[in-house]
Amino acid sequence: MSHNLYLERYAWKNPLFPNYQPKTDLNLILVIPAFKESELLLALESINRCDGPKGSILLLVVINEAEDATEDISKINEKCLKELEAYQSKYELLFSYQKLPTKKAGVGLARKIGMDEAVRFYDKINGDGVIVCYDADCLCDPNYLQEIQKHFSDHKTKAGIVFYEHRFDGNHKKEIIQYETYLRYYIDSLRYSGYPYAHQTLGSCIVVRSSTYQAQGGMNTRKAGEDFYFLNKVIPLAEFVEINSTTIYPSDRASDRVPFGTGRAIGQMLQNGNEYAVYNPIAFEDLHVFFSHIESYWKGIEIRLPESINDFLEKKAESKIGEIRKQTNTFSSFRKRFFSWFDAFKILKFVHFARDHYYENVDLAKAMNWLNEVYPGVASKDPERQLMNLRVLDRKGFKSDQKDL
Repeated sequence: MSHNLYLERYAWKNPLFPNYQPKTDLNLILVIPAFKESELLLALESINRCDGPKGSILLLVVINEAEDATEDISKINEKCLKELEAYQSKYELLFSYQKLPTKKAGVGLARKIGMDEAVRFYDKINGDGVIVCYDADCLCDPNYLQEIQKHFSDHKTKAGIVFYEHRFDGNHKKEIIQYETYLRYYIDSLRYSGYPYAHQTLGSCIVVRSSTYQAQGGMNTRKAGEDFYFLNKVIPLAEFVEINSTTIYPSDRASDRVPFGTGRAIGQMLQNGNEYAVYNPIAFEDLHVFFSHIESYWKGIEIRLPESINDFLEKKAESKIGEIRKQTNTFSSFRKRFFSWFDAFKILKFVHFARDHYYENVDLAKAMNWLNEVYPGVASKDPERQLMNLRVLDRKGFKSDQKDL
């Protein structure tokens, strides 16, 4: 085992399986956080139905709860543990029950603990295998493991996301259709704006090579949104791929397990009973204007920016862009640094700023009519058909314009 700076300084300090010796051909590790989880065995069964890839794979489940978890939560987790102890898995299965510090307890820390353990396993065999994020309420296609492995057979591939489609097998079909339509509307609107790193950011979609995971500082420990912040660092890297040749299927259930995300959104829609309101398309139009002049910024040509952008940047856009220009020698490096500054997080902050000060949210139907002008044929009066249209559009794939980066 080689000297590893990440494990020494940044990883979770308490190894889950210090005496475990991985197989030398281990190249896929699926990390599955499980908190108050009732569908874990369904998720494992789905994985076990997958066609086997080359080499060995490992399923690593991190059952977790806060140190001050209620008795009800502990009972559910203990039941989950007993089910795992009795479960006969086709693929090697390890599991651990972790009591987490109350202030940090959440999916971000649980995911990090599992992913850091995966790094330890690969380090023991001097390997650089793939860490697969998978959630305990997901199902997957039979070719899921093989397609991930196929994309990472190119050793240049650093990270990627797997295509997803929410299931409609619960009681919340109307709500999940609206929510997934919103998720796809947001990303497709970003693509229209000219942002080169517009990809979905669901935690259960993430696949990343161990060396890349370490180089980016590992998973953060946010209670929710850990996937967005991690991918914001990883997506701009060269050799980021969309794996659209297979699919994972997250649950459509309502949930109070995280502060935001799918489960929380479904719960809020059920509680409010309203049609889903989304960011106003005009905000993306303003971003489109802002991003479309990037070559002019490089050349030092003064451009009149949309008022919302100017206001958001406190009228300091010209000085910031000038600073970036002074720090770069080529247009490609200028462009890379520009989008490192105005990244996905800053875009989200801008969209919220525009919503609060310029453009109120609009009904999803109105937003989709606008998107239909950008991508003709996606809008439909039938919400389910409309979502299917978006899925077809997105499955065609979107490769970030990274040739010059």
